[in-house]
Amino acid sequence: MNGLKIYIEGYGCTLNTADTNIIKNSIAVFKDFQIVQNPEDADIIVINTCAVRLETEHRMISRIEHFKSLNKKVIVAGCMPKALKEKVEDKGDVLVMPKEAHLSGNIIHEYVIHNRYNPCNNSSSIDLNDKLKYLKPENSLIMPLPISEGCVGKCSYCIVKVARGRLISYDRDLLIKKAEEFINNGVKHILITSQDTACYGFDKNDTLPNLINDIASIDGEFDMRIGMMHAKNVPHIIDELIESYQNDKVAKFLHLPIQSGDDQVLKDMRREYTVDEFISIVNEFKRKVKDLNFNTDIIVGFPTEKEENFENTLEVLKKINPDYIHGAKYTQRKHTEAARLKQVDTKVRKKRSEILDKLRRELSYENNKKYIGKTLKVLITEKDKGIAHNCKVVKFNSENKNINIGEFRNVKITDAKTFGLFGEILD
Repeated sequence: MNGLKIYIEGYGCTLNTADTNIIKNSIAVFKDFQIVQNPEDADIIVINTCAVRLETEHRMISRIEHFKSLNKKVIVAGCMPKALKEKVEDKGDVLVMPKEAHLSGNIIHEYVIHNRYNPCNNSSSIDLNDKLKYLKPENSLIMPLPISEGCVGKCSYCIVKVARGRLISYDRDLLIKKAEEFINNGVKHILITSQDTACYGFDKNDTLPNLINDIASIDGEFDMRIGMMHAKNVPHIIDELIESYQNDKVAKFLHLPIQSGDDQVLKDMRREYTVDEFISIVNEFKRKVKDLNFNTDIIVGFPTEKEENFENTLEVLKKINPDYIHGAKYTQRKHTEAARLKQVDTKVRKKRSEILDKLRRELSYENNKKYIGKTLKVLITEKDKGIAHNCKVVKFNSENKNINIGEFRNVKITDAKTFGLFGEILD
């Protein structure tokens, strides 16, 4: 069977975006396969799924069923086959687990050419470092660089732990080589990504600051954004981490989810830090990192969250003053401890979400207004848009300006909106 056309569709976090890239490149090596851009043109459809929230799960299942209605062979990859196998095993013709992303081409080839489907049931036999071989920059300005799989967390609500498993860090020397490959191929903004970047190397007697410093030492004009960190792991590396943030090639961006501003709820979530410990980390970063863009996450309506607990969260948010809050209503995830608890009424969750949304908009706007009059170094990513050195989105009028996409320019901020900045490119 020759010339099979394959369409690939990916969802989810930055880590899953990298896996979609890996899946694509593992398929592209086979001459029997041709990657196409439209599902209608395909013989086989690969969907790299996300399972982080219930709404996402429903969307994934709906999408899979749509592809099946087109009479296509459907390969279901990503977090759902691992965490929610019972939901997709009768819908997908083949399942590909997260740790098998780089084996996708082989798995599909065996299935369609030789009518064999032999899933790898022993993930410990897979060398995850091989995944990096299939991660290609492909003329992109911005690229994710996954630094580990899994985590060391025990969060009572999280299904991603079920999907990704225990922490396995990629070898630092291979990550350096991959970063060099990116930069040599025109990448200007590297997204250092993981379930929890702060625990990188805990399984290898290594640390995130070591990795950051090595990447920053690579020749070339680029920067890197450090992805989400778990606050329970940051204190182990905080001094070295903040020192690494002083490098011009490290974006002044901190994504540190608090999830709740109430100690009892944090305990029930099994987050393993207190509100005061979290605040101490944030204050240390803000004190030592200029123009810090601090992002956090909040889950409203966790099963044990009462009105008083929610009010505590609002007060803590006002105190730590995030630039941006990723707010989400709690949803039950199968195979998690929190799913077995009595749930907060959906109307209560919705109301709390609306209150949180109002606050997050107010805080974002007030923080953005502080940049008016400042000059920021900006990577030009589109004709009239770019990413500042702290990952703020900046828009500008490029008319009568000699600019090139992919270059860094100084932009003076003249106005601010709730979720973005506006400015003028300086000559």
